[in-house]
Amino acid sequence: MYLIFIYQHALIRYELTNKLKKMNKSDINKQRLNYNIVPMSSDNDNDRQIVIEFLKKNFFQQTPLIMCTQLYKDVESVEKLQNYLFKILDNGLTFKAVSSNGDLIGVITNEIIVKDNEKRSNCSSNSEVQEGSVKFNKFMKLFQKVEQESDMFERYPNVNRVMYIKGVAVNEAFRGQGVCKALFYKSKELALENKCSMVRVDCSSYFSASAAEKLGFQCIYSLNYEEYTNEKGEVIFNALPPHKKFKVYVISKLN
Repeated sequence: MYLIFIYQHALIRYELTNKLKKMNKSDINKQRLNYNIVPMSSDNDNDRQIVIEFLKKNFFQQTPLIMCTQLYKDVESVEKLQNYLFKILDNGLTFKAVSSNGDLIGVITNEIIVKDNEKRSNCSSNSEVQEGSVKFNKFMKLFQKVEQESDMFERYPNVNRVMYIKGVAVNEAFRGQGVCKALFYKSKELALENKCSMVRVDCSSYFSASAAEKLGFQCIYSLNYEEYTNEKGEVIFNALPPHKKFKVYVISKLN
């Protein structure tokens, strides 16, 4: 009788726990659906810093290439990589997903790439590689290789302006609720407003690549991490499965 009571008590507690989980999930789902896409204020230092801290937590700390190289242990490399990626935050093309209660739940950073200015951009990247630390240089060399081999303007000679999605991050608690999709659509909207005929996004993880494909992006370049080695034949980025490739995606049907 005592064992039956214990079993019934455990069963009730299990069912109650599940109900609470479902209620919490339901409450979160309702909250997730209530958000707006708004621009980051480029003249507000506090707003900029909030976005930076959000990206550090939800982008840098979860990027497979950063994790596999343990870049986070190299303070100089982390600072240089963050400065390299954050320098575009002041161009007016960074947007936030903000919940109804004012919480930041997603960020997307964009940059306009113009065909005539591409070579100039590559030259500046070369100087950054020479001045950077060892781990930072690994990333810069990878970015350069992808940029050169993807041949975006060579593949699409009629394209002169591209909206380049440099980074997108969503708070883990709000994923799967269309926030990423809404941010991507905002980039497409920005592309049309700025007379860009194409949107590009680079995906270093399996999950970001899957998201791009679901949104209709086409893969134009793919680099296997296990085939990307140094002069000694050693794999530079030993990313854990399912992250096997660095991919470049584009979409040109913006209407």
